[in-house]
Formats: sequence, C-alpha cells, structure tokens
Amino acid sequence: MIQDVLAAHFAQYPYMDPQDAVKLLYQAEFGPGHQVGDEKKSLALLKAEMEGLAAAKGERMYESIGNGLCRWNLRPCAEKGIPAEDINRLFVETARSVKGDKRRFLQSLHLLEQMAEEDETPFDPVELDVYLIRYREKKCSAVHHSEAYRAAYQPAYRVVNQKKLKDYLARRREEAANR
Repeated sequence: MIQDVLAAHFAQYPYMDPQDAVKLLYQAEFGPGHQVGDEKKSLALLKAEMEGLAAAKGERMYESIGNGLCRWNLRPCAEKGIPAEDINRLFVETARSVKGDKRRFLQSLHLLEQMAEEDETPFDPVELDVYLIRYREKKCSAVHHSEAYRAAYQPAYRVVNQKKLKDYLARRREEAANR
C-alpha cells in the first residue's frame, strides 16, 4: 500500500527528493502530531497561511498519504470557502488520535530503499542512502519539505483523517443542496 502511495506522489511531484519522501512516510505513520501544540496558535497560523495563498490551479482537494490519512490542500479550501476553524478542528483531532509506531516507520523507510534500488523513485539510490544515514543519525525526527519541492509546488495543506474529511465534505455538499 505505501509503495502505491509513494509511486502516486512520485508521479505527481517529480521534483521530490529523499527528504520529501521521508516526510511523506513520516506523516503517514505519525500524522500531524508534531505540528500541534496549542490549538489556538494552530488556528492562527492556519488563518495567516490561508490569507496568503494564490488560486488553486486545479489542485485536488486532498491526496491520500496512506494509513487512513491524507493531505488536505488549503488552496481548494480557500477557493470553496471552507472555514479555517473546520480545517483546524479536523487537523487537531487527527493529531490527537494518531500515535504511530517507530518500527513500522523504519520498515517503510526500508521499502523506500528497495524502491530506489529498483529505480522506482525520482532519485538515485546512493542519494537516498546518504540522506538516510544522516537522517537516522538525527533519530528519525520530523522533517520539512526540501527547498526544491517548496519552490516547485508551494505546498499548503494539513494532514487529516481521510474518512473524517470525506464525511465532512459530504455533509457540506448535503447542506449546500438543501439550501
């Protein structure tokens, strides 16, 4: 399953480098918990981020990252008038409910290494090996997107539970249809 998620992201984002792949795997395993300390501060940061966003340019509402989680893209949310409070609520709920398992995360890193060896990633296996050696020395903590990824894609999203997001979007559609 995680290999399918990685393959889909490699196809969608060819400028991913090892750091971006590790970020994806980390988020899929541990969710957004490392990003949420204070719910009010989280909401303030989200509102500020949404104010500065450009148009969605056909961006999907969300993208699966595995383990029942997805990246909920903020540009389509802003375009459709989804309140920051609703986004933040799902984000915080997800952060509180996902714990993750370091052993499973290390297994997913191993799968990434296998994919690189089989030429199924946009980067060289040696480049990945060098990155992972340094990453493991830093105790496998959360990472940011690479500069190249940020420049190419301007990521703006929150990691949320995919089923809860689908339920939320269905309720919004139903409410809109009943107006």
